[in-house]
Amino acid sequence: MTDDPAEARRSSPRSGRRLAMVLALCLVLGVGAGGFAWKREHDKASSQERLAVARLLALHAAELRDTDPVKARKLGAAAVALHADEQTRAGLTDTLLMWRRAHLAEPTPTGVQAMALSTDGRIALTKGTDGVSVFDLRTWLDLDITEKADRLAVLKGLEEVTAVALSADGRTALIGGDDGSAIVWDLTDPARPVRGTTLEGRAKGGAARKIALSGDGRTALVADDDGDLLVWNLADRSRPVRSSVIEAGHDGVQDLALSGDGRTAVTVGERGSTVVWNLADPKHPVRSADPAFPGSLTEALGMSGDGRIALVAGAERVRAWYLHNPAAPGETGGMDVPDVTQIALTPDGRRALLGTSLGDGFLWDLSRPARPVRLAALKGNTEDVNAVALSADSRVALMADPYRGIFLWDLHDLDRVMADPLGAMCSQAGGGDPLTREEWTRFAGDADWTRYGGDASGVLSVCSMR
Repeated sequence: MTDDPAEARRSSPRSGRRLAMVLALCLVLGVGAGGFAWKREHDKASSQERLAVARLLALHAAELRDTDPVKARKLGAAAVALHADEQTRAGLTDTLLMWRRAHLAEPTPTGVQAMALSTDGRIALTKGTDGVSVFDLRTWLDLDITEKADRLAVLKGLEEVTAVALSADGRTALIGGDDGSAIVWDLTDPARPVRGTTLEGRAKGGAARKIALSGDGRTALVADDDGDLLVWNLADRSRPVRSSVIEAGHDGVQDLALSGDGRTAVTVGERGSTVVWNLADPKHPVRSADPAFPGSLTEALGMSGDGRIALVAGAERVRAWYLHNPAAPGETGGMDVPDVTQIALTPDGRRALLGTSLGDGFLWDLSRPARPVRLAALKGNTEDVNAVALSADSRVALMADPYRGIFLWDLHDLDRVMADPLGAMCSQAGGGDPLTREEWTRFAGDADWTRYGGDASGVLSVCSMR
């Protein structure tokens, strides 16, 4: 403080200026804080609206997937563009896979489908009205080829085909009939198959209900209606030897799986019981585990070619079991998928295809069997899946429907589509079909479409939404 009046007068303006500056700064900070708070609330509301609209569009896309897949694709893409999360990406992926589907074969009059696929996904066998058709799928899997190859050959010789099996390399086929017999075919040249010997069934044994081939085609299993399981040695195709007969009992054999080396088999009885068989000595099969998979009745069964993993479907859940010790299988995880009727696994057990009585197929990643991951759903034009097949690299899938026939899925770019379904769609010709103003209003409600890129022209490009 000073006693000099002149000095006081000189300092007074400076103090006033400092006070004004402080007040101005406070005002600026107050306005900025208020503006920041407003922006934060605005952004939060905008984000919540985007999420709500994305969920709504994804829901409508799922509802339209079977009846109007083009519109479902547009709505699903818009949902991903607005809010890309696991749910919206999975929905769009499932829709896009409908364009990876082809109709391979017509249904049979009886509705009973039988089919098999080589591990490389090249050769397929499908039951038809005149025998078993042999397909080379290479043209079916080449998107640049519009004219798909017809079947290469037809395997005849049985009045009614009941089951088919194929060796891993696609060179050996086994066709079962309603008289209990099974015919061995050499498919070294699939266009010119050579009929081999016939594996005769037991007297009054009934039809060959289920059959299986080892990966190298040297071991065959034939299960008949009486519940007997015939073990055949095909090392010499010209002189097959019936190694043994396993009496499965009154429960019969509803399903059957054989490991690639032919040393382990699993059977499912009519009442859902399961048994693991040790076939290391095919002349003296050993019942390793009975019941093999306790806990619920078995509706469907699948086993990896290496014999390490088995999938067992109950009414509501599919359980995964380790078979490192076939005498004491250990449960390791599972999937909550109801109504599973068919199961196919890759030879290494890392991926599985589940078919359901509702017409859906589900592809799962079993790299960590304790924590399976759903990859995609295969949908469209199927009402009840009664046969499935999957190539070793999971790039080719087959699903059979008793009313629609057999469908093929080309899944060669599935990993890319799952990682970025919107990018995969927009990179395709015609993939970015725009939404009209009418469609936006109908499916997105009262959300302001100009906020997301809609303009006066009446269209909104899903590939350039903001």
